[in-house]
Amino acid sequence: MKLRKLFGWATRAQTSAQEINTRLWRNEPFLNLGTSQPISHHTVYSCINVIAEGCAMLPFILYRKQEQGRVPAIDHPLYDLMQYSPNPHMTAFQYLQLLFFEKLHYGDHFALKVFDAQGRLSELYPIEYSRVMPFWYLEGETGLRRRAYRVTSFTGQQAIFLEDEIFHIQFKPILSGENYGLRGASVWDQYQNKTIDAANQAENFVSKGFENGVSLSGHVAVDAPLTEEVSKQLRAQIKDAYSGSDKAGTVGVFGSGATFHPHSQTNKDGQILETRKYDRSVIAGILRVSAHLINDLEKATFSNVEHLDLAHYKHCLLPHLIDLEQTGRKDLLTVDERALYELGHDDSLLLRGDQKSFAEVLEKAVQNAQMTPNEARKQRGLPPMSGGDKLFINSASIPIEMAGTNKGPQTDE
Repeated sequence: MKLRKLFGWATRAQTSAQEINTRLWRNEPFLNLGTSQPISHHTVYSCINVIAEGCAMLPFILYRKQEQGRVPAIDHPLYDLMQYSPNPHMTAFQYLQLLFFEKLHYGDHFALKVFDAQGRLSELYPIEYSRVMPFWYLEGETGLRRRAYRVTSFTGQQAIFLEDEIFHIQFKPILSGENYGLRGASVWDQYQNKTIDAANQAENFVSKGFENGVSLSGHVAVDAPLTEEVSKQLRAQIKDAYSGSDKAGTVGVFGSGATFHPHSQTNKDGQILETRKYDRSVIAGILRVSAHLINDLEKATFSNVEHLDLAHYKHCLLPHLIDLEQTGRKDLLTVDERALYELGHDDSLLLRGDQKSFAEVLEKAVQNAQMTPNEARKQRGLPPMSGGDKLFINSASIPIEMAGTNKGPQTDE
């Protein structure tokens, strides 16, 4: 195994928490993310939440391939892992929601893979993004460049994991430099940092405005010249008397011939509301989230919401789901298993909101021999019925060449 040849570690099937603590440790600082995060902006959080919950709610299923179609592989450990719980501490929904949050915010998601005695994946443990540092190394046997991961523990120690030990899903690609192809990129840090900075500055401006209430932003003119000390005292008195949201509506009073000259502009003059709407639209467009899903109903007609939801699935959610399926096939299945199994999402949940369309789909599937009545009943959560395992077809269907002859298909006497 590569692990034994490269580092003298145990084989992959023996990976455990105890083994992690005995590996090659290096005391190096982990990644510092800072305190200013794009996700603190309400539109960024809303968009990421819409995508993460929308993807996490769809069942992620391991199927066994058959000559005709596929069936859920309920006897494989990966089925329960992806469908119900990837580790003892999380449900599948909680894990997938975290996966998409980190992918969309940071650009990467990392999870440690734990294998059973047969070498099959049995558990997935997410690793905090800031504690993982991918890097390239040259494989001694082939001379090819390979990916490895330096993981920092909560005690400050570090261990090296190879690519087949880490489940790594990426967002936007890094287009140049030493990290090209190595890891994903945060769309905010790598490509749209000015967009999010401008949006945060607009929010800070509004927040400061509410914090200061109707503070008198301007200058006070007096007849006699003032010393620097007197000027400081006057500014402090004015700020104490009129600044703050609890002083809103206070009437300013100045004596000794003093006059006040305002400098500030109104929110209307500064187009603050228009700027915030624009920022909301731009951020939603970057993440391809439909406006109505982040409560932007300014131009909504409510006559095409169903089509907007379908467009959101096709153009926003589906690319992330396909990425997860392909990365799961690469990282979660062995080479031999890829010929026998495939990962996929059950998107029928998206039709539950429209019962009329859902019923029509099932009706047509039963009438055209695509589903048995019991299979349709199962989709509605109903128990099977006697005689419902046969395929039916509409008896009114005739060959096209007989249309208009008023004759049905001939049968042998």
